[in-house]
Amino acid sequence: MANDVKPRILIVEDDPDLRTILRLQLLSQGWEVVEAVNGAEGFEVVKRDIPDCVILDLMMPVMDGFGFLKRARSLMDLQDVPILILTASEDERNKLKGFQYQADSYMSKPYDLEELTVEVQRLLTTERLV
Repeated sequence: MANDVKPRILIVEDDPDLRTILRLQLLSQGWEVVEAVNGAEGFEVVKRDIPDCVILDLMMPVMDGFGFLKRARSLMDLQDVPILILTASEDERNKLKGFQYQADSYMSKPYDLEELTVEVQRLLTTERLV
């Protein structure tokens, strides 16, 4: 990623208020933001235009976050795109399942916006281990 190119972050979240909060925070960092309201829409977005990072909710209608993860990781072009799960679920099994489906990071809601920003920055600058 060239230094003059803004990182593009995809937010896959069904809650419009949370999408707005995330969008404003990410835009304040100078990043581009693309949004999807569920996993199916998010998957269509990544097939058209691969983002630099994905922030993914788990519990959504149409296609949940696990469905998105499974499909995204099945495509070679999306193998190295970092995916951060951001969920209200406190079930440890969901965290384990997320990592089994190759998520790169996991944060629970409610979350600290600064911590989220630092984590996204880390994901953008850290190459995935192959």
